Amino acid sequence: MRTLVIYLRLSLVIATVLTYPLLSQMAYAETLNSEGDEEAILIEGSGTYHRKISTDQPVAQDFFDQGLRYAWGFYFPESIASYQRASMSDPNHPMIYWGLAHAMGPNPNSRYSGMPDDPKSEGLRAIKKSLKLLQNATPIEQDMIKALFVLYDKDSIDDDHQRDLAYIRAAKQLQKKYPNDPDIASLYAASFMNLGRWNYWKHDGSPVGDTGKIAKMLERTLESHPDHPGANHLYIHLMEASREPQRALDSANRLASTMPMAGHMVHMPSHIYVRVGQFEKAVASNVESQKVDKEFLEIWGDRPLPNLGTYPLSAKIHAPHAIDFIKYAASFQGNYETAIDAATKLASKIKSENAKYGRNQKRLSGVCLVNKMFGRWDKIIGSQPIVSGTPYLDGIWSYCIGSAYLAKGDVGSARQELGKMWPIISLSNIDQYQIGPTPVSSILRIAALGLSGEIKQASGDTNSAILDYEAAVAIEDNNGYIEPPDWPQPMRHYLGAALLDAGRANEAEVIYREDLEWHQNNGWALFGLWQSLAAQGKSKEAKIVYEKYEHAWRNADTKLVRSRL
Repeated sequence: MRTLVIYLRLSLVIATVLTYPLLSQMAYAETLNSEGDEEAILIEGSGTYHRKISTDQPVAQDFFDQGLRYAWGFYFPESIASYQRASMSDPNHPMIYWGLAHAMGPNPNSRYSGMPDDPKSEGLRAIKKSLKLLQNATPIEQDMIKALFVLYDKDSIDDDHQRDLAYIRAAKQLQKKYPNDPDIASLYAASFMNLGRWNYWKHDGSPVGDTGKIAKMLERTLESHPDHPGANHLYIHLMEASREPQRALDSANRLASTMPMAGHMVHMPSHIYVRVGQFEKAVASNVESQKVDKEFLEIWGDRPLPNLGTYPLSAKIHAPHAIDFIKYAASFQGNYETAIDAATKLASKIKSENAKYGRNQKRLSGVCLVNKMFGRWDKIIGSQPIVSGTPYLDGIWSYCIGSAYLAKGDVGSARQELGKMWPIISLSNIDQYQIGPTPVSSILRIAALGLSGEIKQASGDTNSAILDYEAAVAIEDNNGYIEPPDWPQPMRHYLGAALLDAGRANEAEVIYREDLEWHQNNGWALFGLWQSLAAQGKSKEAKIVYEKYEHAWRNADTKLVRSRL
């Protein structure tokens, strides 16, 4: 009862901030306006993409270009600092203030995270200044400025959703008028993606709304401008949750080279690499991402990174996301040491005052979940939860330690942990404790059904266990999209193994093939598929699959006996 009271009290606090998965990063980002004696500098390696504006000041042009590139790279404080420096060289050029307004405004990630648009009204101030200087702009620049103003013009359209729709229409008309301009194409794509907030594809793989049209428009843009940082970046985000992520593989392979000194752009290819099963490349890109950000910060020194806009992501606060991907990708290629090292680093980076908010809960639970995935039962039993006191953290801990007890033969303790989970799941306010797009109640139901299935399987009731695993899979299939996912270990790995134990190898084959459609080339499912084919006497096909498994498992430090440990 005391635990339930704590949850209820804590929910009153969390309810005011739960829509911010970047909460800890935002809190830290408030310090980014630190005093610095020097102005922004040009960064070698920030890319070569150039958009000519009608300034006669070369320094202003150079810093405008850098600001635009960093905006397309979603490093908005770096972008804002660059535009501010450009305005010092040419204070009367309207496109510089257009750039500031663009960098200070919303983007698909800020909208997904529920962040307020332009919280300090600096973007509105910038676009108004741009309008005042409109006579200094070329016709295309004037059109770009007028189109962006629609996004900010609350006097004309006070309803946020209707204003978003008006901005999409303005951006669409702009793209129709200038069909060969990659920045305008990217602006149009972003206007649509801002409204979609990552919801671009249905679970059956069909596009939501105009997603298909936007994808084709970006593809046409990339045919003529293959190295455009914005078009490549946005295309990756648009396609990563699709059933055809490989369509964005070319963009993934070239994105880092468009801005080699921008850590987020070096990281972004891994959003596609993990979807197509190139886990080694995903790990490498995120190791490099952290290295690049450190190098950038050494060069930048104590110069300000202004936190004036909507989204605070910068080189100073990007590392946790990169480490998240290392943990996830290493887990799928069977590398426990790399995965647990990343999980431990993630947990250590979370400040205590932010521990129970948003995605930080996932990062805190990562250590026990990695240990569970790899069957390191002594590590779990010999530890304590890093932080407790939210439904997610407490439920996931019971899930992990319940499995550990079961693996050690203590069925009674495993049942006790399962018994703790159902009352948590039934809490009326459980979904106020968000960790990502998937409701916490759904995540904990997957966990409880998984643990229940394990207990039944250990007790000899494999058929009932299969029913639990099937129910867990059905919930998992409807999880919201995010990378890394809210649920880290596919439940089909459990279901397939149980079907094999029950002598239903043909059904197990179907399950593993389904898993490999989404989690391509993952060794866990390939191993299970090999077992299911061998059990059916399909020796030729089994040999081919086993070779694929060996290749997928080439960096593993863990030996499999089935598709889950």
